[in-house]
Amino acid sequence: MSAFHSHGRGHLDGPVVVFGTGLLGASIGLGLRGRGVSVFLSDPSPTNQAVAVDIGAGRPLSELANPPQLVVVAAPPDVTADVVERALGEYPEAVVVDIASVKLAIQADLRARGVDLSRYVGTHPMAGREKSGPVAARGELFTSMPWVLCPSDETSADALQTARSLAGDLGAIVSQFTAEEHDEAVALVSHLPQVMSSLLASRLQGTPLHALSLAGNGLRDTTRIAASDPTFGCRSLATMRPRWWISSMVSVRTSTV
Repeated sequence: MSAFHSHGRGHLDGPVVVFGTGLLGASIGLGLRGRGVSVFLSDPSPTNQAVAVDIGAGRPLSELANPPQLVVVAAPPDVTADVVERALGEYPEAVVVDIASVKLAIQADLRARGVDLSRYVGTHPMAGREKSGPVAARGELFTSMPWVLCPSDETSADALQTARSLAGDLGAIVSQFTAEEHDEAVALVSHLPQVMSSLLASRLQGTPLHALSLAGNGLRDTTRIAASDPTFGCRSLATMRPRWWISSMVSVRTSTV
């Protein structure tokens, strides 16, 4: 394993551009603004962007006057590679990071396109809430939470340090994995529990009220994350390597039979 843990060193000067103003993108904006970093926001949803601006997560991208130090791509996993490629082209002096929950497929897609990966770092903050959207954003969302960095072989030392500074400025604990190590670990400790929770919650549909009235903390705890955004979960699963899911589900089935 190549994982190690540390607190981020150094601080961002900015400006920082954030593409995507959902829960995580807006929370990054709030956290960086709280440290005095200039943040500029863009989102394909005008409503989401307007809300993020209103809560103080940043200013509209149209107001950006100077080249950004860092671009954060907070887009869904299935379109992340597209946005990363575009950002690397539009901002030739900036480091570009993404925060998608899947790393290997995105890295491989970018490499297959012939993209220069020296200024790109795949990352994944292991933080979230059951609620979604910029209205649920919190500047302290990442405090003391793991933030995984997955540099490629081509990633420059300066780009990696900038990504580490982002996580550190937001109070996260930085870990470094290969993309494959990350995806295998997250499939086991994050995506698999999400699937199991959703399966259990779906099984409860139609359960008589008198039966549900007997439920205690155990049922509430095991179905809590089933309330999270299903679109996000489906997009993450769609980009995962199927063998990890198959082996994980078979292992669960075998151990419970």
